Amino acid sequence: MPKDEVVMNYVVIDTNVIVSAFLALNRPESIPMSIIKAVFTGRITPVLTVSIMEEYKNVLAREKFGFDQKLVEVFLSEFKSQAVFVNPPTSHRSLPDPKDVCFYEAALVYENIGGLLVTGNTKHYPNCPFSVTPTQLKERLSLL
Repeated sequence: MPKDEVVMNYVVIDTNVIVSAFLALNRPESIPMSIIKAVFTGRITPVLTVSIMEEYKNVLAREKFGFDQKLVEVFLSEFKSQAVFVNPPTSHRSLPDPKDVCFYEAALVYENIGGLLVTGNTKHYPNCPFSVTPTQLKERLSLL
């Protein structure tokens, strides 16, 4: 591969990683924060669907987290501008949490070229070879 060719790292980021990054705003060295930094520096291209964006918005608005909603809005707008949106076909895959199917299906779109699904709950994606933890993603992409 030529030196100047950019490798696109397509990654579906589960909501729990986004929440963990928000919880670690004062710890920029945290692994979830390193994943978000990788998005904003172009090392990772997030893969999104309308359903995933709605999930991010709804979860980040939960009162129990107490996140600054203006910061959430700015983050989501910027995050969205870095992403590629897909409209994946239905997989008919059964997962322990049916709400996770949208993440799985989005990741399938880029699976054949190394796309990944990063989650803090890999048990939610049994027998999914393209599901990795934040630590595994960090190691694969040398993010820190």
